[in-house]
Amino acid sequence: MTKRVLIDAALVVKNVVVLRQSILDAFEEGDTISLDLADEQPVDLCGLQLIESARRQARAVGKTLVLERPATEFRPALDAAGFLTDATADDLQFWLHQGPAQ
Repeated sequence: MTKRVLIDAALVVKNVVVLRQSILDAFEEGDTISLDLADEQPVDLCGLQLIESARRQARAVGKTLVLERPATEFRPALDAAGFLTDATADDLQFWLHQGPAQ
């Protein structure tokens, strides 16, 4: 079952605790967690790290985390933080929906 999580708050350090709990709750309710990120949403390194951490945790417990839409608006932050440096095909698929499907 897919559990959709709407993230309409800014993905920034002051919101990470609440957003983290929303994602953790979704892990209890579904095997696939789909993050719906609001358009033109502010993001900082903490927000990116939260998503990446959730992605890794999902993989570790046999679940899947996906973004409903590519995070192309986050590309400058992803580049600056090094998330796309030597990115794998799986990384590009996850963040930007480029390349083969997950």
